[in-house]
Amino acid sequence: MNDSQRGDFLRRARELLDSQRVGVLCTRFEGAPHLSLVAFVASDDLREITFASPAATRKVEAIRGDPRVSLLVDDRKNLGSDFDAGTALTVTGTAEPLSAAESSAVVPRYLGRHPGLAGFVASPSCRFFRIRVLRCSLVSRFQQVEELTLD
Repeated sequence: MNDSQRGDFLRRARELLDSQRVGVLCTRFEGAPHLSLVAFVASDDLREITFASPAATRKVEAIRGDPRVSLLVDDRKNLGSDFDAGTALTVTGTAEPLSAAESSAVVPRYLGRHPGLAGFVASPSCRFFRIRVLRCSLVSRFQQVEELTLD
C-alpha cells in the first residue's frame, strides 16, 4: 500500500469510527469467542481505541487471560442495501487496562463522545482499557477488502 492509499484507508476508517459510537468487542473466554458491545473512542492516529467496562465482567476476565482482541465497527442499518452500501472495520490488537492517571486523562474525551455515560464512568467499578491496534481490515461494497498493518 503506497502513502496515498494508506492515507485514503485511514481517512475512511476514521470517518467510520467517527460516525459510530458502539462497536462489538471480541475476546476469548473459557476457550470460546465472547462478544460484547462497547462504547469507544479512537485516538487521532487510530493506533489506540479506548473503552470502559465494569471491572467484574467476562470481557475483563477474558482480557486478563488473553489480551488479544478484535473490535468490529460498522454502519449497517438493518436493510438489504447493507450488503452493497455498508462498511465494516475490524481492528485487531491487544487490550490492556489503563492506569489511574491514563484513565483520568481519557475521561474528558470519552465523555465528550458519550455524555450519557457520565454516571457509568463515575462508578468505582468502572475501568478503562486501551486496544493497541495492530491491524485494520476495512470491508466495503460487500466484498472489497483492504488491510493495513500499523507499525
